[in-house]
Parts: sequence; C-alpha cells; structure tokens
Amino acid sequence: MPESQQQPQQPQQPPRNGGAGPEPTALVLGGVRLADGRTVDVRLSGGRIEGVGTAGSLLPGTRLDLGGYLLLPAPAEPHAHCDTALTGDMAGPVPYAPGDIQRRTVEAALLQLGHGATALRTHVRIGGVHGLRSLEAVLEAGRTLRGLTELSAVAVPRVLTGAAGADGLAMLRDAVEMGAAVIGGCPDLDPDPTGHAEAVLDLAARHGCAVDLHTDGDDPARLARLAAMAGGLRPGVTIGPCGGLSRLPLESAGRIAERLAAAGVTVVCLPQGDCAGLEHQGTRGARPCACAPVRLLRAAGVR
Repeated sequence: MPESQQQPQQPQQPPRNGGAGPEPTALVLGGVRLADGRTVDVRLSGGRIEGVGTAGSLLPGTRLDLGGYLLLPAPAEPHAHCDTALTGDMAGPVPYAPGDIQRRTVEAALLQLGHGATALRTHVRIGGVHGLRSLEAVLEAGRTLRGLTELSAVAVPRVLTGAAGADGLAMLRDAVEMGAAVIGGCPDLDPDPTGHAEAVLDLAARHGCAVDLHTDGDDPARLARLAAMAGGLRPGVTIGPCGGLSRLPLESAGRIAERLAAAGVTVVCLPQGDCAGLEHQGTRGARPCACAPVRLLRAAGVR
C-alpha cells in the first residue's frame, strides 16, 4: 500500500487491566474483512497475530487502515510439479540435470511465495532413466527454501505391480528413506490399478506417510475400492485431480463422493483441468479437460 494511505501513528492509550501496552513494533491492520464477513482490527507483533477485535477496539501501534480489504490466511499450493515447472516455452528437450531441477524448483516455489503461498506440495516422478536424481534435487531445493516456505515432496512411481513393478517398489522405499514426505502414485497408468493403490497404501501404513495419488477418477468401482482401502489410514489419503468424476452420471458421482467422505479421503481439484502427470493423451486419446465437481464433493462432505 502506498505510504500516502498509511495513517499516522496514534497516541498510546493507557494499558488495559493494568497489563503492559502493545510493543512499539506492533502493527494494527484496521478495518479488514474476514472470510465470514466480519470487519475487524488485527494486531501483529513479532511475526505473529497478537490480537483480533472489533474495528477500532485494539490498542494502536502503527496503523494501516485497509478499509474493508479481505484478509485471509496464507494459502497453500497442494498440487505442483516443480521439477518440470517453467519449461512450457523451452526450446528443445527439458534439461533434467540436478542443478536445473533444483533451480526450477526454487524459482517456482518463490513465485508461489510471491502470491502468498507459504506451503507447497510438489509431485516428483521417480524411476526410469532419472532414478531418484530428480527427487534428490527437489529435496535439496526444499532445504534451500527452509524458513521461507514449506516444500513437501511426493515420490511418484509409474508401475508398482507385476515383474516390472519390483524396481518401482524398491525405489519408492528408497525415496521414503531419502526424505519424501508423501508417497504418491499413478494407478491409472499401471496395468493393475487396484494393485498399484494397494501397494502405495501398504507402504504408507508401514512408514506412517501420507498418500497422494494421481487419478482421473472416472471408474466408480475403482474409486469405491480405493475408499474402502483408505478408510482409517493416517496421516491421510489425497487423490486428484479427479476430472473424470464430472463425466460420470450425477447419481453415480454422488455415491462415490459419499464413500470418499466416509473414508476421509481428500480430493485436490485443479481448476485448469487434467494434470499432465496422468499422460492420458497417449493412452486414451483426445478428450475434453474437466475439473472435479466441487459443489457435489463439498455437499457430500469431502475435504
């Protein structure tokens, strides 16, 4: 806000209840609007919210009159791919050297931070020719960003079932040992989607990790099975982007939403539509992008 809009510092009032007055460094955000519609004053001190009161009720420090601006908690970005971020306009192959991935991850996280997001969950593909190098670079970027933003890495294998899945399972276990905060996966890309989800949930239960799975969510039976397996798993199961739910008949989607809610499964919806991590273009042919049915999910009680 321009300095011309700042209110001059007001005289200190006597401390209430005999206590000490606010610190000289306290900042009062005056007349801000909260998400529930209330207009309040908020006093900040020492990097923390020190008090919230009705407009004009707080002892002033330096005061900024925000005149009804909406005040929200810092947002979080729950679904990012920082290792491949900022490459859409890149000419030629995307470089996957650890230094390149670390640089992209830091830059993407700082862009998010510039918009207020102080927590970021990024999905990182493991396996293939890159092995665990991409994950290692993202974890190093997280250490670089410590104190600025909280960066959580999701280890995302491709295939976890059959003979080809043995290497993926071993690499996923190594990823957890390296420091991946969340176990991910892409059941839709595995020849045995249910077996893929079972492998992820089993490993997460043994290591006490959260789960975050990429899925289009267009198979009601598969989602019902996932909900049955996920119920009670702590610290929790997240799926997304689930654009396929919006293509199901309303009654079928409603039943699935109720099962997900009962199991405590969180759905991350991407407003821009499908996630490139699902790679459906090559496996299912062209189809319209869709966002998950947010109102239906909320009405069913899905987080």
